[in-house]
Amino acid sequence: MCILNDNSADMCSIRKSFFGGWYECMKIRFSLDDETLDRPGARGFVKGIVDVTELKVTYYENLIKRAIRKAEQYTLPKDNSAHFKNVKRDIRDFGEFDFIIVGAGSSGSVVSTRLSEVESFKILLLEAGGWDDDLTTIPYFAYLLQQSERNWGYYTTPQKNGCYGWKERKCAYPRGKLVGGSGSINSMAYVRGNRGDYDNWAALGNPGWSFDDVLPYFKKLENFESDNIDVDFRGFAGPVNSVTNMEQDYFDRLSSQLTEIGFDIVEDYNAKQQIGAARNQLFVQLGKRVSGATAYVRPSITRHNFNVTVRALVTRILINSSQKKAYGVEFIKDGQRFIAKARKEVILSAGAINTPQLLMLSGIGPSNELKKHRIPIIMDLPVGKQLKDHYMVTLSYTSNTTKDYVTLREAISDFLDGKGVLTRPGNRFAFSFINTRDESSSIPNIEIAYDHSPPLNLSFPFQSNFTEENLEYKKQLGDTFSIDIFLLHPKSSGTLKLQSKNIRDYPLINNNVLGDVEDIKVYHDAIQFITKIEKRN
Repeated sequence: MCILNDNSADMCSIRKSFFGGWYECMKIRFSLDDETLDRPGARGFVKGIVDVTELKVTYYENLIKRAIRKAEQYTLPKDNSAHFKNVKRDIRDFGEFDFIIVGAGSSGSVVSTRLSEVESFKILLLEAGGWDDDLTTIPYFAYLLQQSERNWGYYTTPQKNGCYGWKERKCAYPRGKLVGGSGSINSMAYVRGNRGDYDNWAALGNPGWSFDDVLPYFKKLENFESDNIDVDFRGFAGPVNSVTNMEQDYFDRLSSQLTEIGFDIVEDYNAKQQIGAARNQLFVQLGKRVSGATAYVRPSITRHNFNVTVRALVTRILINSSQKKAYGVEFIKDGQRFIAKARKEVILSAGAINTPQLLMLSGIGPSNELKKHRIPIIMDLPVGKQLKDHYMVTLSYTSNTTKDYVTLREAISDFLDGKGVLTRPGNRFAFSFINTRDESSSIPNIEIAYDHSPPLNLSFPFQSNFTEENLEYKKQLGDTFSIDIFLLHPKSSGTLKLQSKNIRDYPLINNNVLGDVEDIKVYHDAIQFITKIEKRN
């Protein structure tokens, strides 16, 4: 919003009804001095602007309160049965396309949209969930979204060395079930990874995956909002907007402590140097979430050759067993079975869980796993092996930091101006990247995120499977300063296996938390590093 002086105003025109809630903000300058306000009709016009703003604040307030009430009563699904209610036996022809993309997550959104730029191509994008919506645009409610139908509702199998705060020691495994995928419900952190990771992939025999090879694509997709852009590493004209967190006060205090122990402060961890500490970067634009849905699919949905079909659960990839070639998919939508065929390719972009599940259900996977479930084997491949997970350990500290609390309506008003607490997920404000084993290395093995309690008294359920002890502990903490530790190169490997040959059944996710003792040692080293920071407080 444009605030020019005490009497100025601006207006957002509503492009669609509040049911869709997509606003197109028009920055209109009004010089509303006393003389202007005395003109016929002027005060009524200004009152109309204020009324529209109040209407929008009320709309979001009701939206948020309804979502919280619903989340308190919501139980995450345990399988895909909801898709199979009153399903007809007959199978209908959905048509033929050049490309069929399964899954409208971060990758599926990009691939399908870019392919649709070729007018002669006919594209079908299938998504098991629904559309993103007004609630998903609010960064603060990333965790609330995970207690809703926008999340598949996966949990791990019982873990031997972790998940102690979860019932039956089954950790939640949130995955986005909507257009934009997990990018529509996650914390929006923008971390490219490290140059060394990409170069190592290339060295292992994957041409085209070195950092120098992928850098032009990073620059092409991004629009990095910054007054200090390193054009050798960053892009500024792409569809995906990213910003640096503007919470300067907390970061200044943290950076002074880190500097005292000899730690570097970095301007941009996605540029030349990653080791060090920096304000975190977010996929946000004008205070709202940026995702594959907002940056790619929605702007392209009116293309005549682009068919986006939501609430369509793909049950099987159709494969010619003799030619080893995919030629279509079978899916369920609105109680009807369909087959869609592909002239060129079927592109499977259903995420780290659904992709291997669909492959195995379609006959591609470890032969012993497929035989166990009596699935005809098309190709014996190690699908579901070597599941890697960047799991997190959180250290929470009670805090006596004073803060000015805002009401929900005040927070919403700020949000509509593109600022304030709702424009951030939780209140994370900084990242550190360290190598606990080699201080001279440019490749980190640990990422540390720093959070503090937000200045908003609004509680909502995070997950429904915490143990009572865990919930009670969280209640006692009150205002907190928390540090999240992410393991970047875990030695532990897990598996993804089928529960049955039926797509109704969720797969068995065993991420084998801390299954390798080396991971425990790295976490220990990271906690020792954090202890150095504690002693500065």
